[in-house]
Amino acid sequence: MEYNCPNCGAPINFQSRVSIFTTCTYCRSNIVRHDMDLEKIGESSELLQDLSPFQVGTRGTIDGKRFTLLGRIKVGYPTGMWSEWYALMDDYSEGWLAEAQGYYMMSYPWKGLVPESHQRFAPRQSTNIDGKRFVVDDVRKIRYLASEGELPFVYQPGFEATSVDLRSPDGEFMNFLYRGKEAEAYKGRYASFESFQFENLRKIDGWDD
Repeated sequence: MEYNCPNCGAPINFQSRVSIFTTCTYCRSNIVRHDMDLEKIGESSELLQDLSPFQVGTRGTIDGKRFTLLGRIKVGYPTGMWSEWYALMDDYSEGWLAEAQGYYMMSYPWKGLVPESHQRFAPRQSTNIDGKRFVVDDVRKIRYLASEGELPFVYQPGFEATSVDLRSPDGEFMNFLYRGKEAEAYKGRYASFESFQFENLRKIDGWDD
């Protein structure tokens, strides 16, 4: 669905029917979609440069399903940062590809029972989630640093929360995200870079083709 930026007039295209937020690639305006109208709600800082091989438009495959990366959030914590890429599957379901220090996890919104507080978790603690054993990898404070592309919610610069990452012995991944009394959950699995069969990767100076 094509629109024009309400700030600079540049073309804006929403590929996902549920995406309601994007950043204009020309003027960096933060844009919210209200049905057929667009609203500018601020400006986004420049995305921090990194050596990610991904870009908006990169395609891949997981568990037999094709997907396209439509946008991302750069997430920071006291000792580092990682990227969360918003993925639209060819069947119009949605996922998130986390890219962190050479690890890749595809996860999906999970509707199970979320523990009430992050305070019940500690690193290396074993816990039972939905009848399966998981071990806590990390409990950390996070902050949204920047975004690009389209997202299924309104991006909030400076958003802060507590993130809990868990892993099962067979490679499943769980994440609980706590902000005040609100909590979200995502479930998926780790996978190797090669297994995704990525296409349309970003060209990085110094890397071999």
